[in-house]
Amino acid sequence: MVETRLHGAQLREVSGSVWDGRVGELVLADGTVLGRLDWQLSRRALFGQVRLHAAIDGPVIRGHGDFARDGDSASWRGVQLHVALDALSHPPTTPWGMPRGELVLDLAQLQVLNGWPDSVSGRVRWPRATMQTPQATVALGDLMAELSGSHGVIRADLRDGGNGPLALAGVVQLSPIGWRLDARLSARDHEPALQRWLARLGPPDAQGVTHLQRGAGVGALSAGASR
Repeated sequence: MVETRLHGAQLREVSGSVWDGRVGELVLADGTVLGRLDWQLSRRALFGQVRLHAAIDGPVIRGHGDFARDGDSASWRGVQLHVALDALSHPPTTPWGMPRGELVLDLAQLQVLNGWPDSVSGRVRWPRATMQTPQATVALGDLMAELSGSHGVIRADLRDGGNGPLALAGVVQLSPIGWRLDARLSARDHEPALQRWLARLGPPDAQGVTHLQRGAGVGALSAGASR
């Protein structure tokens, strides 16, 4: 019954009970093995109040978190996830290259209402970030995004670790009717691979700063790069 809702993913070596169970291997439709999954489900689910603690441990992703659902509202709390981008069978690609390394997600809380994030508080870190391009592996340093938002408008404040090869300050804002990115990027040294990568994003200004502005949709989303 569960696998029919997983869009081709497989649950192998299932054991335990509905309330306290585990899956030896959670395998995505493309063959990617996410790893072992353990869960504890409260019996309050019998009364329509889902309270679930889940933990996953595998080569691609490891971490844990608490999930709750009441009617049209769902929430995650205390989520900590480590995602190994290099271990993905089909790594994400972007117009600027393929991100490599590990993403670390720490969510104090994420509230979802009718399928859209209504509020969030947390952080995403990308330590020792690199981008793989056809020409070179570009080191970016430690990057992070502070997540916040309420009433359906989500904000991510972007910055770097302070002494890496890439200086970054920016904001991403998302709402059900649009999104906007406004960021400033510059190289702290004259590394040729990083300079070429920045040139792909756009021409620098007189101070050598590349201004990256993107957006789509409608609505007044006011985003400004951090000063």
